[in-house]
Amino acid sequence: MVHRSGVIAVLVALSATPLLAQEARFENLQVLRADVSRADLNRVMLDDLTGLGLPRRQNEGCLYCHVGNMEDAVDTWDFASDDKPAKQTARVMMRMVREINDRHLAGLAKRVAPRLRVTCQTCHAGRTDPRPLADVLWATYEQDGIEAAIARYGELRTRYFGGDAYDFRVGVLLGLVGRMASAGAHADALALAGANLESYPDSPVAHQSRMLLILDQLVIERGIGDALAEFQRLRASENGRYVSPALLDGLGWRLARRDRLDVALQVFERNLSVYPDQYVPMESLADGLWQSGDRERPIEMFEEWLERHPDHAMARRRLTNLRERVRR
Repeated sequence: MVHRSGVIAVLVALSATPLLAQEARFENLQVLRADVSRADLNRVMLDDLTGLGLPRRQNEGCLYCHVGNMEDAVDTWDFASDDKPAKQTARVMMRMVREINDRHLAGLAKRVAPRLRVTCQTCHAGRTDPRPLADVLWATYEQDGIEAAIARYGELRTRYFGGDAYDFRVGVLLGLVGRMASAGAHADALALAGANLESYPDSPVAHQSRMLLILDQLVIERGIGDALAEFQRLRASENGRYVSPALLDGLGWRLARRDRLDVALQVFERNLSVYPDQYVPMESLADGLWQSGDRERPIEMFEEWLERHPDHAMARRRLTNLRERVRR
């Protein structure tokens, strides 16, 4: 993986003299040819400034890796210096990119035209830190807490939304919400789910994620009765249109994974009573009963379902499978 200290791909591995005011040969080149032309050097540098999202104006982006100061003239900067660690890493990145393009991609038997060539843009997509959004936010969360992680999300979304840099789809934060909840950090998970809902106020999955956390916390703190009562309240609320069979189904399997199958079965029973014509509540209850050791009722449930829905291929496969397992 390319880490933050090594985000350069090509930009700084060049240890070059100033782009616009250098007549002498370039010094301390370790990856590019010693006789690289000014035009080629400028092209590499400008391409990589774009790939990393660094500013071009007055060569400011060059200082990400090269030694100098914006208050000083460019021709006084020490482009040959290796003092900045990012420049050292850049050489590694340059060699990696060259290896990928000249050996691995070139060795493919079939390649579509135009042939892909890896550049810093491929991984960095206009940002210096090439890590996915979820990794960036989780690292912020572990170091500075949930408020900092939410603030970081807002900053990145404001700057990069609509581009290729980060995946801002609703499911990215949902993955982190689930990770926090699994770790027992329900308050933090609920806060992040709220931030996701602010970004996607019309997303059913964003609403359901937050509702699921509320119900799960109620089960933990006050019991299944209060959780199911809250479910009914949510159905009747102004956001009731976002309630679906997936809500209690998700709660039930979350409980089952925590070895609370007895409580999960209560949830599955309620889900099926509310949505008797939906397949998923029926299947989940049947599967939960099977896990509890019941071998008769699950088969009966699938048989009854197929009487009403004789063309339901999935239910027929499941019924066949259960019957075979009983016969073994």
